[in-house]
Amino acid sequence: MERNMIVATPGRPRRNITSKLSEELKATARRDVLLAFALLFAASSGFVQADPAPTTTDSSPSAVATQELSWPQWGGPNRNFIVEDGSDLASPWPEEGPSILWQKPLGGGYSQVLVDGATLFVTFRRGDNDVTAALDAATGETHWEHSHASAPFPEQRIEFGVGPNATPLLAERRHADGTSTKRLITVGFTGRLHALDPATGKVAWSHDLVKDFGGKQQRFGNSSAPIAYRDMAIVLVGGEQHGAIGFDIETGAVSWRSPVLDISYASPIVIELGGEDQLVFMTSKEIVGVGLADAKVKWRHPHKNQYSNNCAGPWWGEDGLMFVSSQADGGSRTLRLAAEGGKVSVEEIARERNLKIFHNSAVRLGDHLYGASGSFLVAHNIKTNEEAWKVRGFPKANLLVADDKALLLDENGMLTLATLTPEKLTVISQVPLLAKPAWTPPTLVGTRLYIRDKEKIMALELGASTEG
Repeated sequence: MERNMIVATPGRPRRNITSKLSEELKATARRDVLLAFALLFAASSGFVQADPAPTTTDSSPSAVATQELSWPQWGGPNRNFIVEDGSDLASPWPEEGPSILWQKPLGGGYSQVLVDGATLFVTFRRGDNDVTAALDAATGETHWEHSHASAPFPEQRIEFGVGPNATPLLAERRHADGTSTKRLITVGFTGRLHALDPATGKVAWSHDLVKDFGGKQQRFGNSSAPIAYRDMAIVLVGGEQHGAIGFDIETGAVSWRSPVLDISYASPIVIELGGEDQLVFMTSKEIVGVGLADAKVKWRHPHKNQYSNNCAGPWWGEDGLMFVSSQADGGSRTLRLAAEGGKVSVEEIARERNLKIFHNSAVRLGDHLYGASGSFLVAHNIKTNEEAWKVRGFPKANLLVADDKALLLDENGMLTLATLTPEKLTVISQVPLLAKPAWTPPTLVGTRLYIRDKEKIMALELGASTEG
């Protein structure tokens, strides 16, 4: 089966900045990944052991990711859904699809799977509890679980589930004596923030963002993923007293605060502009940039839709262009940022009302953004505001790029291997694997792919071994 699709050479962001790949940059990415983030997640009660054994369909002992590789946060090592570790993906897949190494039941939620060497970290719902679990990456067996009660607020809407939806963060604080402290940080549906020891699942520290800080009660639950910056885990809090808060990774003490700002469902990024690091995130009606050195708002620009929520992006590049997109009448915008004399200017250079990325991941490669707008996969030139191509059949697909190929997982559970260029999209292989709504982006480490829906988690081998 073939369609017109697109593949461009992935670039390595400096933090979140995309540029052309080179062997030197790939080596740098591998060294960065070796620093392995640690884990922070939620729980104030109940540490329990294990659950049903996974169904293993491949006994190969070499299927697990190595210690050199990890997926420590939303979007992967560089938070941009571009994998730069030299993955050698088989192409095409066998007719029956790639090898399923194991699968096991999993509860509800849409958070991404994290990977730290031979261990996976997942969050899901079981009864009235949010659960965090550490799994063996090779077999799916449970090392530990931690759970805490999590009753939705009366005002929250639960028709899409009760989470947990925010992807955790693997974070590490390094000390002067050469030691380090690792945490697994998670944010629950109702704003319960926990930091766990990733080796044991025991709680290191915790906060209730609503009760302790007057944080915003998100109508559809907290979905924004924490981000690491130096010794902090930065979390979007909102409410009448806060915006974003930086918590010390080791102790949980507050070490940084932004001015009071609204928040929404999209996850923040860190960019460098004019020699200054900034935290950039979507509120319900705009995009804002906050200086990480002085905690002052440096710039802001409206981006509103009829529902007053923003669930995706933003996407940044070394060329100073910021792309934003949202559902319904929000559409998309390209903003040009420039810093001079300590001030930041924002110019809207393009507006496309028909490109509407809702809550799915998308990838920027060069001048083009590739992502699903409704049921269409779209290649959009963010500089010229021109649509390079549009192909139907990829409803709310999440996208990542590796080995000059694209992996797409749409909301119906169809997994697609393709190539993307500004000229066309070429579908190489497709296989249905999950149930609707499969809204969680896939996680790729080496040639191992981890996918989930609200009922199960699966490990797939995408390397050359799948061909025979």
